[in-house]
Amino acid sequence: MDLIKIGKYIAFKRKEQGLTQKQLAEKLNMSDKSVSKWERGICLPDVSVYLELCKILDISINEFLAGEDIPKETIEQKAEENIIQITKDNKNKQKYLKKIIKLLIVMLIVFIFITRIFIYKKLTQPQNYIEPYLEKSTEMQTANMLSNHPGDILLFHYNSKKDFDSLTMYLTQYQKGKKISDKEICTFYNNPSKGINTGNIALVVDREASTLKIIDAFEDGYYIAEGISFLENISNYDVWDYDKIEEKTAIKYSKKQMLVALSYGKNHVTSLPIKELETNKKIKNDYTCILSIKFK
Repeated sequence: MDLIKIGKYIAFKRKEQGLTQKQLAEKLNMSDKSVSKWERGICLPDVSVYLELCKILDISINEFLAGEDIPKETIEQKAEENIIQITKDNKNKQKYLKKIIKLLIVMLIVFIFITRIFIYKKLTQPQNYIEPYLEKSTEMQTANMLSNHPGDILLFHYNSKKDFDSLTMYLTQYQKGKKISDKEICTFYNNPSKGINTGNIALVVDREASTLKIIDAFEDGYYIAEGISFLENISNYDVWDYDKIEEKTAIKYSKKQMLVALSYGKNHVTSLPIKELETNKKIKNDYTCILSIKFK
């Protein structure tokens, strides 16, 4: 049905009866805003007011649905056309409704799928973990601004649901794949009774002096271990790179876990992910220093 045409016809017949929108609305116990919407072709009146509206405007239902006066000799034909048009409109509405229902079903399925993935990831994520801060994070950007050598500082966050007594760092050094040293470099003691099981670790590398500074910062304090030497008495390298854990990693209590690998060489270094270094027995770089951590 042509809503605009019907709306103009209602307005024409209302004026023909000498009625204002408000007067017509009062006769129908409705608001003049409703009448205004009909006449502007925004919507049709409710079916329940068709007969009363037609009676007030002195028109037939067929004329109302057609949006025009119908000569008596064509009333029957027009009635059939109106019935056919109403049937078509209903079919179109049903098709539209079916499309909407299908779209809603698809959206519901996608929502359920995404929710299940989110819940699965949440449930499978380790509750006791250590993870690196992202390079673009506020913490990393701030640390680099404060550092004398931006890019030579690495930040990690750890969270332990379990109580632990200490956090120990180890330094293992390799020369052309051969282990030349393996030592405990610092231990930070924890007080489980205070419930301090979460914190941040900062590793600051001074390449020129071949020293490390390690900071363990937690809720109400921090520990610092500095002046830790590595690659002692070795200076014939000009290239360096590092690898670190790239994602949230489950804490394996009382077991050493690789955190960072510092690689040095004369001309180039081969970068290997931490996961590969843990299983790869042949470290080919001129010098490699692996920093590991153990929660005891």
